[in-house]
Amino acid sequence: AGLVGAGMLPVVGAFAPVVDGERLARGADRFAASLSARFRDQDDVRLVLDPLPALSPVFLAELGRVAEEVPWTALFFDTYENTAPFLDAWLRDLTTTDRYGEAPGNLVLTLAGRNRPDPVLWGDHPDLAAHLALEPLTENETGRLLDARGIRDEDARRAVWEGSAGLPVLVTTLADHPGDTVLAGATAVDRFLGRDAPPEQREAALACALPRTLDEDVCAAATEEPGDPAALFAHLTALPFVSGREGAPRYHDVVRAPMLHLRRTTAPARWRAAHLRLAALHERRYEELAGGAPAGGAGGRDEADPARLHARLEAAYHRLCAHPATALPELLAEGATAARLGAAPARRWARTLADAGRDNGDAATRGWGADCLAVLDEDDGPKGRARLAGLLVDRPGLGEQARAEALHARAALHREAGALAKALADYDRLDALRPGDWRTAMERAVAHRQTGAYAAALAHLDEAEARLAAAEAEPDTPSLARLTRERGETRRHLGQFEEAVTLLGQALDLAPGDPGTLVSRASAHLSLGRPEPAVADLDQALGARPGHFWALLKRARAHDSLGDREAALADLARAAELAQDPAVVIGERAEIHRRAGEYTAAVAAFGDAIAADPGYLWAYGGRAMAHHALGDTEAAVADLRHALSGKPDYLWARLRLAEIHHEQGACEAEFAEYDEAVAATGGRLARPYVLRAQARAAHGESERALQDFDRALRIEPDDERVRELAEEWARAYVAASEGEQTAPAPETPDATSWRRSDSSWGHGGTSAGW
Repeated sequence: AGLVGAGMLPVVGAFAPVVDGERLARGADRFAASLSARFRDQDDVRLVLDPLPALSPVFLAELGRVAEEVPWTALFFDTYENTAPFLDAWLRDLTTTDRYGEAPGNLVLTLAGRNRPDPVLWGDHPDLAAHLALEPLTENETGRLLDARGIRDEDARRAVWEGSAGLPVLVTTLADHPGDTVLAGATAVDRFLGRDAPPEQREAALACALPRTLDEDVCAAATEEPGDPAALFAHLTALPFVSGREGAPRYHDVVRAPMLHLRRTTAPARWRAAHLRLAALHERRYEELAGGAPAGGAGGRDEADPARLHARLEAAYHRLCAHPATALPELLAEGATAARLGAAPARRWARTLADAGRDNGDAATRGWGADCLAVLDEDDGPKGRARLAGLLVDRPGLGEQARAEALHARAALHREAGALAKALADYDRLDALRPGDWRTAMERAVAHRQTGAYAAALAHLDEAEARLAAAEAEPDTPSLARLTRERGETRRHLGQFEEAVTLLGQALDLAPGDPGTLVSRASAHLSLGRPEPAVADLDQALGARPGHFWALLKRARAHDSLGDREAALADLARAAELAQDPAVVIGERAEIHRRAGEYTAAVAAFGDAIAADPGYLWAYGGRAMAHHALGDTEAAVADLRHALSGKPDYLWARLRLAEIHHEQGACEAEFAEYDEAVAATGGRLARPYVLRAQARAAHGESERALQDFDRALRIEPDDERVRELAEEWARAYVAASEGEQTAPAPETPDATSWRRSDSSWGHGGTSAGW
């Protein structure tokens, strides 16, 4: 047992395996006999051989005496990963048992180390410990430490703060050597590696601090030394400051920072050469994973392949460390794509920028990284990422092409956030930057479609097609597919579902299996009452992209339409696992209850959705319909009013409110809502005019009804539904004026089916779009 214990001792442990155990045991017996001969009794011998039972009670007694005179008594144990084998059991007995006596009630132990206390020893006492991460010091805390050291020179104080990044070991080391960062860095490194470490091991440890994560190939590229990479990797991962041995091993930041500083300041040529080798390694890995695509561009699907994204960002990090002046614009140019891809890719991009700025000593890189992370920390949703793209647009540092891409990204994110006026303003700027660009016209069309200005959307799609034809004699297939898809999607929003299905089918001929186009065509099928082909399209979309959130929601709706409630709920459960928008999933469950006539359950479920996201206005609309079905008109009106207070141009809620007034015979209130609908949409949409025309005709105001139909047709001349209704009412009006018959009754199916059941305008659509 003694030999096993010796193997746990620092320094001695390295020699324990070469010692003859039998000879050591005989020597231990002779040593014990010699002690018996020298000391007066066996108690003295036990004191030397096993001092804990004798000295621990004395220690506790003295500790208790001190504790009586002070509010708190604190004991600190540093580098606990090294001392835990000797201290863990003793401290456990000292604080949790009365084996040595009673510990003072105001005793606090602080154990500082890489690992938490042994759960086997401490597992029965989880409430005794609070685990605290050792965070970097703030600038204010660093200043207080420097004040205590008597360092007043502002240049020296700034050098300590900038050179340490708040890491405690570096702060104290730099404070000990103010103004001499090279000596301070060397001192810190010696503290971690040991002053007597062999030169080759010290050199390898310094070289392998450069990569952010380690593997055998990375170690070989970092050192460029002959030898066994596997042995080097095994040696490094056995060091106490390397963590993540089972995953991606990496140096602890506290250790890595002074090593990087020392290497960069004392061996700049080796610093650059090693980073370039590491960049080349990751670029080769990226090309292998991407099927030959170069690592310089932000591939649109990198976010779906963590290995590709890791390789590309590591290559960018090392290029930035080697040559910040040339690499910074290249990485900044990728920020627009990262922002559009989502919060996680945007954060990884910004973190790479910030890490490089921290490590390469370049103020410009450091400033960009800090500012980009600050924006995302405040809001990494579409609004926050639009602000991130705005940094790229408005600050110097990007070329014209990259600035235009950032402006495209910001406009798209404004659209995603619902800031459509800002999006349209950005498209105007893009036209000035890149006149004749077909993408600008197409994306402007999408923004107009989102506002409900469908005639403008179709006109801009025509413009985009003309621009594409002018730019390319034979437009590429992906571009044509995108244009055709957007045209089909616009027709779907217009309620021209058969034409939408045709156009979206053409887009799929150009881009077979595109998940977004399949989901769009499935939506058109659902609006036509065809759940079977909708399910087929959605199955194909989910086969290509299993985590497509909106495809799962649409398929749940289709399964519910087919009466397969179990399958619908299973799709919603899968959507909930994605944790993309929990409130939307709850709202879709509520909609299943509502469509099944389970209105009380629907009211409760919509309430849960609202609790999950109080700004979820669609859920207020759904609950209003459930309240109305239960006969609680007052609650229905209250929910619709709340939705309109949050979004005055929420057309669907405005029109449902008008319908309720119509049912109650409140003519003036009904017309007031239609007037508000016209005003809220700036007279740009046909639907409020159509519905107001129907209401006016129902109340005998046929001439004014025809005026509204005429306005609607001027706004949406291609909308077949508007034309059919307008022609019907025109025939009725002419016939009535000639004395042949009165205007059609307001509740005939032809007059009301478009108003009440059109899912592209009513509550029948998917809860939040897709």
